[in-house]
Amino acid sequence: MVLWGVAAVLAGFTLVRLTGSERGTPLVQIMAFTPYIAPIALLAAVAAAIAGATGPWLVCILTWAALSAVVVPRLLATRSEERPGAVLRVMTANILYDRGDMAALVKQVKIDDVDVLAVQELTPGALDALDAAGVDGLLPFRVTHPARHGHGSGLFSRHPLTPADGDKPGLARQHPCGMRQAGATVHVPGAGPVRIESVHPCAPRPGHTNCWARDLAAQPPAGGAVPQVLLGDFNATLDHGPLRRVLRTGYRDAAATRGRGLAPTWPFQRWRGQRTVPWVTLDHILADRRIGIGDTGTRTVPGSDHRAVIAELHLTSTTTAPRTEE
Repeated sequence: MVLWGVAAVLAGFTLVRLTGSERGTPLVQIMAFTPYIAPIALLAAVAAAIAGATGPWLVCILTWAALSAVVVPRLLATRSEERPGAVLRVMTANILYDRGDMAALVKQVKIDDVDVLAVQELTPGALDALDAAGVDGLLPFRVTHPARHGHGSGLFSRHPLTPADGDKPGLARQHPCGMRQAGATVHVPGAGPVRIESVHPCAPRPGHTNCWARDLAAQPPAGGAVPQVLLGDFNATLDHGPLRRVLRTGYRDAAATRGRGLAPTWPFQRWRGQRTVPWVTLDHILADRRIGIGDTGTRTVPGSDHRAVIAELHLTSTTTAPRTEE
């Protein structure tokens, strides 16, 4: 009976993951740990085989196969996508209010020769610290919306940018929960404009999962006349249905494309009594399918509980809107 119970739970979890039908607590939170559930299913299958329980063994081995089929591709890199044209190096960093070391972040931006930096949880104090660290000398163009309580964000660019339309210049959207997403069109020499937005939906805390799902659904789709890049703390992994629906509009996850889709980005520091939980991948760079993806990686931001994510994007001046299939 115990093995049948384990098999039933694993089968139910797998069904929810494959259909993207997670709703509420604790399903939304647990779904982030899908890469850990797959090997648990294999261990359960081994235990069932040893016990001679054929039925539970079959269920567990099938759930392991199904979960592996959605997780393993994130470890498989595609061929190099270098293209003639401009290279845009982008980085996203959740800086944890005023706790992140902005001097270290600016130093990393210089080391990686970053062209566009997206920052989440940008406060007035953190913005002052970035200026004091000399971010203007590397990335002189900006759209910033600092705010308290982790609601602020910003974009810093080496290339000229045009702020997004809206009541507040550069504020692409403000979610009902108060999260602000800075957005702009970056004018890349030799490649034309690219639309970039610093993404930060609310966290899926108990009681906030509906808000979280709405924030993700409000992200701009790919496929417009101008190529789009979303980068930030999505508070979601590739195992969450709402994020996969954003991807299906025409994006690719840069890290997963390069075989680094399981590189963890959170949590890397306990804060406010946070319990230690297994590492998960909440921070992403999503690029329009018309954009080539080169090297990707993660970087440590001292003081923050998130790692920064970096990607090399290959742009061409001939990029056009993709055809819509009938």
